[in-house]
Amino acid sequence: MTGPRESFSISRRHVIGAAAALALPRYARAQAAFPSRPVRIVVPFPPAGAADVISRLLAEPLTRALGQPVVIENRSGGGGRIGTETAVRSAPDGYTILMGSQATNSINPELYSDLTYDPARDLVPIAMVGGVGSVLYVRNSLDITSLRQLIDRARQRPGELTYGSAGNGGGSHLATALLETMADIRLTHVPYRGTAPATADVLAGQIDMLCDPIATGLPHVQAGRVRALAVTTPQRFPGLPDVPTFAEAGVPGYEAVSYYGLYAPVSVPPDVLAKLRDVATTAIADPATSRRLAEQGMIDLRLNPEQFAAYVAEDRRRWGQVIRAAGITAN
Repeated sequence: MTGPRESFSISRRHVIGAAAALALPRYARAQAAFPSRPVRIVVPFPPAGAADVISRLLAEPLTRALGQPVVIENRSGGGGRIGTETAVRSAPDGYTILMGSQATNSINPELYSDLTYDPARDLVPIAMVGGVGSVLYVRNSLDITSLRQLIDRARQRPGELTYGSAGNGGGSHLATALLETMADIRLTHVPYRGTAPATADVLAGQIDMLCDPIATGLPHVQAGRVRALAVTTPQRFPGLPDVPTFAEAGVPGYEAVSYYGLYAPVSVPPDVLAKLRDVATTAIADPATSRRLAEQGMIDLRLNPEQFAAYVAEDRRRWGQVIRAAGITAN
Protein backbone atom coordinates (compact mmCIF):
# COMPACT_ATOMS: atom_id res chain seq x y z
CA MET A 1 0.00 0.00 0.00
CA THR A 2 1.33 3.37 -0.87
CA GLY A 3 1.70 5.88 1.98
CA PRO A 4 0.86 9.59 1.79
CA ARG A 5 4.52 10.64 1.54
CA GLU A 6 5.19 8.18 -1.30
CA SER A 7 2.01 9.24 -3.12
CA PHE A 8 3.08 12.84 -2.86
CA SER A 9 6.57 11.97 -4.18
CA ILE A 10 5.13 10.10 -7.18
CA SER A 11 2.71 12.93 -7.97
CA ARG A 12 5.48 15.48 -7.69
CA ARG A 13 7.67 13.46 -10.07
CA HIS A 14 4.81 13.30 -12.54
CA VAL A 15 4.28 17.04 -12.38
CA ILE A 16 7.98 17.75 -12.85
CA GLY A 17 8.19 15.28 -15.72
CA ALA A 18 5.15 16.76 -17.44
CA ALA A 19 6.52 20.28 -17.04
CA ALA A 20 9.85 19.21 -18.51
CA ALA A 21 8.12 17.52 -21.43
CA LEU A 22 6.22 20.72 -22.13
CA ALA A 23 9.32 22.88 -21.73
CA LEU A 24 11.53 20.93 -24.13
CA PRO A 25 9.58 21.72 -27.31
CA ARG A 26 9.29 25.35 -26.22
CA TYR A 27 13.07 25.52 -25.67
CA ALA A 28 13.72 23.85 -29.01
CA ARG A 29 11.42 26.33 -30.74
CA ALA A 30 13.22 29.21 -29.01
CA GLN A 31 16.57 27.87 -30.12
CA ALA A 32 15.40 27.52 -33.72
CA ALA A 33 13.93 31.05 -33.86
CA PHE A 34 17.09 32.75 -35.08
CA PRO A 35 17.21 35.68 -35.26
CA SER A 36 15.06 37.07 -32.48
CA ARG A 37 16.90 40.39 -32.21
CA PRO A 38 19.06 42.68 -34.41
CA VAL A 39 22.17 41.33 -36.11
CA ARG A 40 25.25 43.53 -36.39
CA ILE A 41 27.86 43.59 -39.13
CA VAL A 42 31.19 44.74 -37.76
CA VAL A 43 33.05 46.80 -40.36
CA PRO A 44 36.73 47.06 -39.36
CA PHE A 45 37.28 50.27 -41.33
CA PRO A 46 35.93 53.85 -41.18
CA PRO A 47 32.63 54.98 -42.71
CA ALA A 48 32.52 55.70 -46.47
CA GLY A 49 35.26 53.20 -47.30
CA ALA A 50 34.68 50.23 -49.58
CA ALA A 51 33.94 47.76 -46.75
CA ASP A 52 31.46 50.18 -45.19
CA VAL A 53 29.68 50.98 -48.47
CA ILE A 54 29.37 47.29 -49.36
CA SER A 55 28.04 46.42 -45.89
CA ARG A 56 25.39 49.13 -46.05
CA LEU A 57 24.30 47.94 -49.49
CA LEU A 58 23.75 44.48 -48.04
CA ALA A 59 22.06 45.59 -44.81
CA GLU A 60 18.67 46.28 -46.41
CA PRO A 61 18.21 42.94 -48.26
CA LEU A 62 19.59 41.05 -45.25
CA THR A 63 17.12 42.83 -42.97
CA ARG A 64 14.24 41.76 -45.22
CA ALA A 65 15.45 38.16 -45.39
CA LEU A 66 16.13 37.77 -41.65
CA GLY A 67 13.11 39.69 -40.41
CA GLN A 68 15.29 41.59 -37.95
CA PRO A 69 17.30 44.83 -38.33
CA VAL A 70 20.84 44.40 -39.60
CA VAL A 71 22.95 47.23 -38.22
CA ILE A 72 26.42 48.38 -39.22
CA GLU A 73 29.04 48.97 -36.55
CA ASN A 74 32.31 50.59 -37.64
CA ARG A 75 35.22 49.45 -35.47
CA SER A 76 38.19 50.92 -37.30
CA GLY A 77 41.83 51.01 -36.27
CA GLY A 78 44.97 48.97 -36.57
CA GLY A 79 44.55 48.41 -40.30
CA GLY A 80 41.39 46.40 -39.66
CA ARG A 81 42.72 44.48 -36.67
CA ILE A 82 40.49 46.07 -34.00
CA GLY A 83 37.21 45.32 -35.73
CA THR A 84 38.31 41.84 -36.72
CA GLU A 85 39.23 40.99 -33.14
CA THR A 86 35.87 42.38 -31.98
CA ALA A 87 34.10 39.89 -34.23
CA VAL A 88 36.42 37.01 -33.29
CA ARG A 89 35.85 37.59 -29.55
CA SER A 90 32.08 38.07 -29.82
CA ALA A 91 29.58 35.41 -28.72
CA PRO A 92 29.36 32.73 -31.46
CA ASP A 93 25.58 33.01 -31.73
CA GLY A 94 25.19 34.51 -35.20
CA TYR A 95 24.26 37.97 -33.96
CA THR A 96 27.71 39.42 -34.73
CA ILE A 97 29.25 38.93 -38.15
CA LEU A 98 32.27 40.51 -39.81
CA MET A 99 32.72 42.17 -43.16
CA GLY A 100 36.12 40.64 -43.84
CA SER A 101 38.44 41.56 -46.67
CA GLN A 102 41.78 40.84 -48.22
CA ALA A 103 43.32 43.26 -45.73
CA THR A 104 41.86 41.56 -42.66
CA ASN A 105 42.04 37.92 -43.70
CA SER A 106 44.98 37.63 -46.11
CA ILE A 107 47.38 40.50 -45.54
CA ASN A 108 47.24 41.30 -41.82
CA PRO A 109 48.06 37.73 -40.67
CA GLU A 110 51.19 37.86 -42.84
CA LEU A 111 52.09 41.48 -42.04
CA TYR A 112 51.64 41.59 -38.25
CA SER A 113 53.43 39.16 -35.97
CA ASP A 114 51.48 40.19 -32.86
CA LEU A 115 47.93 39.26 -33.87
CA THR A 116 46.03 37.60 -31.03
CA TYR A 117 43.88 35.63 -33.48
CA ASP A 118 44.15 33.81 -36.78
CA PRO A 119 41.29 34.51 -39.23
CA ALA A 120 41.69 31.07 -40.82
CA ARG A 121 41.24 29.39 -37.43
CA ASP A 122 38.89 31.74 -35.59
CA LEU A 123 36.43 32.75 -38.32
CA VAL A 124 34.20 30.74 -40.65
CA PRO A 125 33.03 32.10 -44.02
CA ILE A 126 29.36 32.90 -44.52
CA ALA A 127 29.46 34.21 -48.08
CA MET A 128 31.83 35.89 -50.50
CA VAL A 129 30.37 39.20 -51.63
CA GLY A 130 32.79 39.63 -54.51
CA GLY A 131 36.08 41.14 -55.57
CA VAL A 132 37.18 44.67 -56.34
CA GLY A 133 40.01 45.26 -58.76
CA SER A 134 42.26 48.27 -59.13
CA VAL A 135 43.45 50.42 -62.00
CA LEU A 136 47.04 51.51 -62.43
CA TYR A 137 47.15 55.08 -63.73
CA VAL A 138 49.90 57.63 -64.28
CA ARG A 139 49.96 61.42 -64.29
CA ASN A 140 49.07 62.93 -67.65
CA SER A 141 52.36 64.80 -67.84
CA LEU A 142 54.37 61.54 -67.79
CA ASP A 143 55.48 60.45 -71.24
CA ILE A 144 54.37 56.84 -70.74
CA THR A 145 51.25 55.53 -72.44
CA SER A 146 51.41 51.78 -71.79
CA LEU A 147 52.43 49.30 -69.12
CA ARG A 148 55.12 47.97 -71.43
CA GLN A 149 56.67 51.44 -71.67
CA LEU A 150 56.51 51.81 -67.88
CA ILE A 151 58.32 48.50 -67.37
CA ASP A 152 60.99 49.41 -69.94
CA ARG A 153 61.55 52.80 -68.29
CA ALA A 154 61.81 51.25 -64.83
CA ARG A 155 64.43 48.79 -66.08
CA GLN A 156 66.43 51.53 -67.75
CA ARG A 157 66.25 53.85 -64.75
CA PRO A 158 65.68 51.78 -61.59
CA GLY A 159 64.00 53.71 -58.77
CA GLU A 160 63.29 56.83 -60.80
CA LEU A 161 59.54 56.29 -61.18
CA THR A 162 57.50 56.90 -58.03
CA TYR A 163 54.21 55.38 -56.89
CA GLY A 164 51.85 56.23 -54.08
CA SER A 165 49.87 53.96 -51.78
CA ALA A 166 47.41 54.07 -48.90
CA GLY A 167 50.24 53.09 -46.56
CA ASN A 168 52.81 50.38 -45.93
CA GLY A 169 51.32 46.94 -46.45
CA GLY A 170 48.03 48.21 -47.87
CA GLY A 171 46.42 46.84 -51.00
CA SER A 172 47.70 49.61 -53.28
CA HIS A 173 51.23 49.08 -51.96
CA LEU A 174 51.17 45.31 -52.39
CA ALA A 175 49.59 45.44 -55.85
CA THR A 176 52.48 47.58 -57.09
CA ALA A 177 55.05 45.56 -55.16
CA LEU A 178 53.70 42.49 -56.96
CA LEU A 179 54.29 44.25 -60.28
CA GLU A 180 57.88 44.99 -59.24
CA THR A 181 58.45 41.34 -58.35
CA MET A 182 56.82 39.83 -61.43
CA ALA A 183 58.29 42.33 -63.92
CA ASP A 184 61.70 42.45 -62.18
CA ILE A 185 61.71 46.23 -61.88
CA ARG A 186 62.36 48.73 -59.09
CA LEU A 187 60.09 51.68 -58.34
CA THR A 188 60.15 54.15 -55.44
CA HIS A 189 57.32 53.81 -52.95
CA VAL A 190 55.73 56.93 -51.39
CA PRO A 191 53.23 55.92 -48.68
CA TYR A 192 50.28 58.14 -47.76
CA ARG A 193 47.48 58.03 -45.18
CA GLY A 194 44.95 56.70 -47.67
CA THR A 195 44.58 56.67 -51.43
CA ALA A 196 42.84 60.08 -51.57
CA PRO A 197 45.99 62.12 -50.79
CA ALA A 198 48.02 59.85 -53.05
CA THR A 199 45.56 60.52 -55.88
CA ALA A 200 45.83 64.27 -55.22
CA ASP A 201 49.60 64.10 -55.65
CA VAL A 202 49.29 62.15 -58.90
CA LEU A 203 46.91 64.82 -60.19
CA ALA A 204 49.34 67.52 -59.04
CA GLY A 205 52.27 65.77 -60.72
CA GLN A 206 54.11 65.16 -57.44
CA ILE A 207 54.30 61.39 -57.94
CA ASP A 208 54.10 59.32 -61.11
CA MET A 209 51.44 56.67 -60.52
CA LEU A 210 48.97 54.93 -58.26
CA CYS A 211 47.24 51.54 -58.26
CA ASP A 212 43.81 52.75 -57.12
CA PRO A 213 40.65 50.70 -56.41
CA ILE A 214 38.40 50.94 -59.45
CA ALA A 215 35.55 52.40 -57.42
CA THR A 216 37.59 55.50 -56.57
CA GLY A 217 39.90 55.61 -59.58
CA LEU A 218 37.23 55.28 -62.26
CA PRO A 219 35.95 58.89 -62.10
CA HIS A 220 39.47 60.29 -62.57
CA VAL A 221 40.15 58.02 -65.54
CA GLN A 222 36.81 58.76 -67.18
CA ALA A 223 37.31 62.51 -66.70
CA GLY A 224 40.74 62.33 -68.36
CA ARG A 225 42.57 63.60 -65.28
CA VAL A 226 44.92 60.59 -65.31
CA ARG A 227 46.02 57.99 -67.88
CA ALA A 228 45.03 54.37 -67.17
CA LEU A 229 47.56 51.71 -68.15
CA ALA A 230 46.04 48.45 -66.86
CA VAL A 231 43.52 46.89 -64.52
CA THR A 232 44.41 44.24 -61.94
CA THR A 233 41.40 41.99 -62.60
CA PRO A 234 41.66 38.74 -64.59
CA GLN A 235 39.27 40.17 -67.22
CA ARG A 236 38.81 43.70 -68.47
CA PHE A 237 36.54 45.88 -66.39
CA PRO A 238 33.31 46.72 -68.28
CA GLY A 239 33.50 50.37 -67.25
CA LEU A 240 36.97 50.66 -68.82
CA PRO A 241 36.68 48.43 -71.91
CA ASP A 242 39.73 49.92 -73.63
CA VAL A 243 42.08 49.42 -70.68
CA PRO A 244 43.90 46.05 -70.80
CA THR A 245 44.53 43.70 -67.90
CA PHE A 246 48.07 43.44 -66.56
CA ALA A 247 48.32 40.02 -68.17
CA GLU A 248 47.31 41.43 -71.56
CA ALA A 249 49.64 44.40 -71.13
CA GLY A 250 52.81 42.37 -70.60
CA VAL A 251 52.79 40.69 -67.15
CA PRO A 252 51.36 37.17 -67.64
CA GLY A 253 49.78 35.69 -64.51
CA TYR A 254 49.39 39.01 -62.73
CA GLU A 255 46.19 39.43 -60.73
CA ALA A 256 45.35 41.56 -57.70
CA VAL A 257 41.72 41.49 -56.63
CA SER A 258 40.64 42.64 -53.17
CA TYR A 259 37.82 40.41 -51.99
CA TYR A 260 35.09 41.13 -49.45
CA GLY A 261 33.04 38.58 -47.57
CA LEU A 262 30.93 37.93 -44.49
CA TYR A 263 32.31 35.84 -41.62
CA ALA A 264 31.09 34.50 -38.28
CA PRO A 265 32.99 33.35 -35.18
CA VAL A 266 34.09 29.77 -35.72
CA SER A 267 31.83 28.14 -33.08
CA VAL A 268 28.52 29.50 -34.38
CA PRO A 269 25.85 26.73 -34.28
CA PRO A 270 25.55 24.83 -37.58
CA ASP A 271 21.85 25.65 -38.06
CA VAL A 272 22.49 29.37 -37.51
CA LEU A 273 25.43 29.31 -39.90
CA ALA A 274 23.32 27.54 -42.51
CA LYS A 275 20.62 30.20 -42.24
CA LEU A 276 23.12 33.04 -42.47
CA ARG A 277 24.70 31.46 -45.53
CA ASP A 278 21.33 30.97 -47.19
CA VAL A 279 20.05 34.52 -46.65
CA ALA A 280 23.41 36.11 -47.50
CA THR A 281 23.70 34.19 -50.76
CA THR A 282 20.15 35.19 -51.70
CA ALA A 283 20.75 38.84 -50.81
CA ILE A 284 23.98 39.07 -52.80
CA ALA A 285 22.38 37.42 -55.83
CA ASP A 286 19.39 39.78 -55.79
CA PRO A 287 19.46 41.67 -59.15
CA ALA A 288 19.06 45.10 -57.56
CA THR A 289 21.83 44.41 -55.03
CA SER A 290 24.11 42.92 -57.69
CA ARG A 291 23.64 46.00 -59.83
CA ARG A 292 24.47 48.35 -56.98
CA LEU A 293 27.57 46.30 -56.08
CA ALA A 294 28.72 46.35 -59.72
CA GLU A 295 28.42 50.13 -59.67
CA GLN A 296 31.04 50.07 -56.90
CA GLY A 297 33.41 48.19 -59.22
CA MET A 298 32.72 44.79 -57.68
CA ILE A 299 32.94 41.61 -59.71
CA ASP A 300 31.02 38.44 -58.84
CA LEU A 301 33.55 35.66 -58.24
CA ARG A 302 30.75 33.09 -57.68
CA LEU A 303 32.40 31.07 -54.93
CA ASN A 304 30.56 28.99 -52.35
CA PRO A 305 31.80 29.08 -48.70
CA GLU A 306 34.20 26.14 -49.16
CA GLN A 307 35.65 27.62 -52.36
CA PHE A 308 35.83 31.01 -50.66
CA ALA A 309 37.92 29.54 -47.82
CA ALA A 310 40.30 27.91 -50.30
CA TYR A 311 40.54 31.14 -52.30
CA VAL A 312 41.47 33.10 -49.17
CA ALA A 313 44.08 30.53 -48.12
CA GLU A 314 45.78 30.78 -51.51
CA ASP A 315 45.48 34.57 -51.52
CA ARG A 316 47.10 34.74 -48.08
CA ARG A 317 49.95 32.48 -49.18
CA ARG A 318 50.52 34.59 -52.27
CA TRP A 319 50.58 37.95 -50.51
CA GLY A 320 52.74 36.52 -47.74
CA GLN A 321 55.34 35.71 -50.38
CA VAL A 322 55.10 39.25 -51.80
CA ILE A 323 55.44 40.80 -48.33
CA ARG A 324 58.54 38.77 -47.53
CA ALA A 325 60.14 39.14 -50.97
CA ALA A 326 59.69 42.93 -50.90
CA GLY A 327 60.72 43.23 -47.25
CA ILE A 328 57.48 45.06 -46.41
CA THR A 329 56.83 45.89 -42.76
CA ALA A 330 53.84 47.41 -41.00
CA ASN A 331 55.78 50.48 -39.95
